[in-house]
Amino acid sequence: MKDNINKSLDGIYQFMSHSYNGNWQYRWSETPYLEKNIKAGKNESILGHQWACVGFWFYLRRVCPSLNALVDTTEIYERLWGHDLGETFEGDISQFAQVAGKGADKHIIERKEIEKMGETLPKEILNQMLKWFDESENGFEGVEKLETLVTKFIDTIQGNHFVVVFGNDLSENSVLINKIIGRSFFPVSQQLLKVLKKHGEEEAYQETVDVITHHLESFEKVGVKMNPDFYSR
Repeated sequence: MKDNINKSLDGIYQFMSHSYNGNWQYRWSETPYLEKNIKAGKNESILGHQWACVGFWFYLRRVCPSLNALVDTTEIYERLWGHDLGETFEGDISQFAQVAGKGADKHIIERKEIEKMGETLPKEILNQMLKWFDESENGFEGVEKLETLVTKFIDTIQGNHFVVVFGNDLSENSVLINKIIGRSFFPVSQQLLKVLKKHGEEEAYQETVDVITHHLESFEKVGVKMNPDFYSR
């Protein structure tokens, strides 16, 4: 038994040694409304983003007890911890770059990176990580699993909040920000609401509506001209 534990730990530590490189791999490449932040050396690392997502769920599950009661909280923490590990060496393709047409094969590259990084992991751990990755990268239309939806919901909110806190010239970039909300935050939030409504989870539904409303209002407070007709099409 000791030999099995030692072998597993050796593989896990090797994987962790790869993961540490996420401290120096940054998000938001080419994003115009974060240029000043990036030039000031305050960019967000891959691991910093994942840490912030884990922390946000720590608070959100307490603010939204009805939603929290419907999900496996441990699974959400684990999904959030590793959801962008595939960007550790290849880097992130920012939402701005994706709107411009880049990163069509982003998910393929990231999946291969996770497989490569995880070669030394116990097989069941790597398989679980790849399964969750696939669930989060295949679009959300028709997705019923709440853990998948809540994880992406948190992922997009945290990214948007980073923009609200550190963004520059946000008002001038209102159209672009609405486009990004329309392709990232809006689809997953609407699918989450759809699933909650379908199953008659009224309290969790209202909690989620309140979170969405507050989130969109946070953009308005920093000067972004929100256009629901634009991003809800």
